[in-house]
Amino acid sequence: MLGTIGTAPYATCEIHVWLVCLAVDPATLARHGSNLSDEERQRALRFHFDRDRNRYITGRGILRAILAQYLEVHPPEIEIRTGDHGKPQLCSNRPGRLDFNVSHSEDTAVIAVGWDRNIGVDVEKVRFDIDYAEVARSFFSANEAKALKRLSTEGTAEAFFSCWTRKEAFVKAIGCGLNLPLDSFDVSVEPDTPARFLRGVDARWQIVSFLAQRGYPAALVYDGSPADVRFVTVDPRSI
Repeated sequence: MLGTIGTAPYATCEIHVWLVCLAVDPATLARHGSNLSDEERQRALRFHFDRDRNRYITGRGILRAILAQYLEVHPPEIEIRTGDHGKPQLCSNRPGRLDFNVSHSEDTAVIAVGWDRNIGVDVEKVRFDIDYAEVARSFFSANEAKALKRLSTEGTAEAFFSCWTRKEAFVKAIGCGLNLPLDSFDVSVEPDTPARFLRGVDARWQIVSFLAQRGYPAALVYDGSPADVRFVTVDPRSI
């Protein structure tokens, strides 16, 4: 599957969501680190904690290994630049436009890849040390804050992070960074129902919620016609 998943038959109808564990052994870390660009190596050195540095190296190395399969090049040959609002983009002369997006929370990372679409993805670990109501009042829309308040106490944490990932994935997909206020559009809040845009978003945008793993809600947003979303679990030692 790893050798064929990025080839032409999947160019328009599929989006691939790669689920990655960033906790690796030293040999795997070194192998993925060898594929980084000079700029990425310099950025890795700026991390204060080894844990964060190793997560960055592993995540960036695996990203390069995955993208290399679609572009049919070696991982070090991948050229990634940062867009005007911080969204990473590929520099490639290959026909068609390969878009991707990355998110991680602790040792869990999600990489979404698709052809000729704009893609955003976000994952967050559920935490219980947050005043959900206060954060919702500050960053969510009024409708979302009310919907969150109506839920049972037991479901509030997962609903909060489900809502957060859906909103962040959309902001990342459109590539506007902080220029788009999070309260300017509504998403559904309930974690156990299909994700939906409820207000302020053009109909061309699609949204999918999923669990990257237990306790890690995540969301994918993309434009265009509904895609066949395929999930792939990555063993960092084998890619």
